[in-house]
Amino acid sequence: MALCLLVGALVVQTGIDPIMITEYSLIFSAVALPLTYLPVLIAANDSDYLGEHVNGRLSNGLGIAVLAVVIVAAVAAVPLLVVTGMGA
Repeated sequence: MALCLLVGALVVQTGIDPIMITEYSLIFSAVALPLTYLPVLIAANDSDYLGEHVNGRLSNGLGIAVLAVVIVAAVAAVPLLVVTGMGA
């Protein structure tokens, strides 16, 4: 906890806007989301690992639809950041 407070105090002392750091981190987490969601979707379809609890057709369809939305958001995140100038 003390280390987190120290890092936070150092960031404030540098003059970097913490809101901008938060906005950039949200953009890059949106870019990384498909890389974390896809392995979960693959594992949810592994019958050797999950046995009888493997995803069914409806769950797979919904999972793939969510993955498609996440990919679209990830691809659009950085260009939208540049085009809108961070929403300005």
